[in-house]
Amino acid sequence: MENSDIGLTPSELLNFIKTDNNIAIYDLRKKEEFAKGHIKKSSLVKYVEGCLIDVPKHSKIILISKDDKQSKQMTITLRSHDIDAHYLIGGINNWPYRLYFTNISYVGTEYL
Repeated sequence: MENSDIGLTPSELLNFIKTDNNIAIYDLRKKEEFAKGHIKKSSLVKYVEGCLIDVPKHSKIILISKDDKQSKQMTITLRSHDIDAHYLIGGINNWPYRLYFTNISYVGTEYL
């Protein structure tokens, strides 16, 4: 599969957020970065290179990272395990819409 088929533009992701109840959005950044601004309905997950993240197999998975390097790499890995995964092209740096902020103490010490 071409990388262009698995990457989503910000407007495509926004459309999924508004219309698709069967998506799971995972943010791969550090919790401090997540607290400073994240996409609505996203959850923080710890990214460890070479390790597979635990995701629901029957949902559309959208991965977010600072740029799109980590999320693209993890998307390709998840798709090789027959998981419907996509990434945000350009990462959070390319997101032109509203971000949600969280007090870092509410983010907690654990990742999903």
